[in-house]
Amino acid sequence: MTTGTKDPSVPKTLDEARRRSYNPAEMGTPPDFNAIADQSVKSAFLNGHPETVLWLTPGTRLFKWTKSVATRHGISPWWQFVDSTRLATGSAVPGIQELQMRAGRLGAANRDFARMRLAVTEQWNKMTELVAIALQKGAWGYVGKAAGQLKDQNDPKVFFIGGEYQVWIPGLIANDIRRISILPFLQPNTPFRKT
Repeated sequence: MTTGTKDPSVPKTLDEARRRSYNPAEMGTPPDFNAIADQSVKSAFLNGHPETVLWLTPGTRLFKWTKSVATRHGISPWWQFVDSTRLATGSAVPGIQELQMRAGRLGAANRDFARMRLAVTEQWNKMTELVAIALQKGAWGYVGKAAGQLKDQNDPKVFFIGGEYQVWIPGLIANDIRRISILPFLQPNTPFRKT
């Protein structure tokens, strides 16, 4: 490829990538993270970028603690995998059951454990409910570990550690997902605790 030549397989915008994502044969190359992510998204990932980009097939199950899955821009882009996942990098991403077991070993409530490990500042998300979805259509997911963040925007001395895997799926709209019950995916015989 000569300098200045554009690769037609690389979407130029998120909208173009979304149009292609409906047809797996046309999914092509994911949009460049640096081109579509603003500074707040970049700072949410350890080292400022995801570890890898995955094509998430229809039916991929995701979950999160949230007040609402909807935002003013559509469906929240931040999720975790319901099922444990192995990345092409060799990293193992824990699913909901593994995360429950880790929280239990620490004696932490599941929600509190998620808040600390995903470094969700208290003003960003009240994390009142556990919600699960399945993707209706394929989408690109940017997967990486959460960077540390302030526990509270008004207290610059206390940080959440971060370090847990998260999936950023920009551009989701209501027709791209369906709500599913999280109950069948929880660790059997393990108490589920919000607080």
